[in-house]
Amino acid sequence: MDYIKEGKKPPKSKCFLSTPENMAARLKELIGKEFNLTRKPRTDGSNFRKLVMKHLLTTYMPEEAQEYKILPQKKKGVPSFLREYADTYIVTSGDTYNLQVWNRNPNSASTQVELPGGEVLMARDVRFILGKISSDNKIESIIIMTPQYIEEQFGKFGKPTIKQQLIISNEKRKEIVNRGALIVEDHSLQHKLIDIECRKISKDVSIKDPPDKVLPLSYIGGQLADKLLGKNLDVELSTKQRGQQLERLTAHFLGYTNLKESLDGGYPDIRNQMLEVKVQDSSTIDLGKFSPQFEERISGDFTTRTIRYLIALTDKKSGSIDGLILCPGEDLGQYFTYVSDKNFKCQKNIPMSFFEKYKGQVVFTRKKAEVNAAV
Repeated sequence: MDYIKEGKKPPKSKCFLSTPENMAARLKELIGKEFNLTRKPRTDGSNFRKLVMKHLLTTYMPEEAQEYKILPQKKKGVPSFLREYADTYIVTSGDTYNLQVWNRNPNSASTQVELPGGEVLMARDVRFILGKISSDNKIESIIIMTPQYIEEQFGKFGKPTIKQQLIISNEKRKEIVNRGALIVEDHSLQHKLIDIECRKISKDVSIKDPPDKVLPLSYIGGQLADKLLGKNLDVELSTKQRGQQLERLTAHFLGYTNLKESLDGGYPDIRNQMLEVKVQDSSTIDLGKFSPQFEERISGDFTTRTIRYLIALTDKKSGSIDGLILCPGEDLGQYFTYVSDKNFKCQKNIPMSFFEKYKGQVVFTRKKAEVNAAV
């Protein structure tokens, strides 16, 4: 059997994945095994991944998904060991180990793979398998970690300074267009920040004013859906200008009358409602400098995760608004997929002493407890 080829296929369901504890128990046979380093990072990394894949899949092969969809373009950021949804890394020498994760924020709710039955595998579901190689070219220890554990122990991954994008697949787009609108409520926004009484917008309030309280997304959807769906944006305008046109329409339909100031493109567009407005007529949406994939404080109690998004799905030829999405930033990744306009890496330094204390062992580490499979 070609275990490397089989390892690149996702499982039928998350429930078929081995538990980290079980993987640790099976990998303990590799401790002390010869591993000759070529000192070429890509070659060594690939060889270790193939060794781990073959060893794990020889003892247990998760049932294969017959139908699935990998969402990031060109599979950028998706782990090579899909069958067990894991990334592998080699640790050698030095005072610290620089863990580098390419083309995704490891601890984010960004859908990477769609499985049968609507189940998804997200960036934060990936298991990290790190093999420490000794100076005499032997596998000294193997540590299995989750992205959550890494951030809890060593701090958040650094944010790359690149333009972020969001992919809405054709299937998801058709689904939303058929129903008219996808409205996801602000389930984690602090109660004190939501105007549950849905008061009328005051005449002297500007869309650029900081909010006292924001209207619930369900209310905003009720105000906008019938008025925006079917409306045409000017296809002769640039994407940015059509976004401004949508922003002005949105503000008008919400009841803002003080629209004399220019649309300056600040983040978010309609600051008074902490609402970012986007137009989508292709598979990707440019998110710009800020992305919910990386949490940053924006204003007061609002962060990039609690900023709300209004996305109009428009027809490229006619400019007709065929569907609407209203969603908090933190939930965008539940439905769609984050990508970047170019390759990037998220990095986190881990002290070498962390690996050295597990010499001779295979362990799965997690918060407040460790499950050890010692040789």
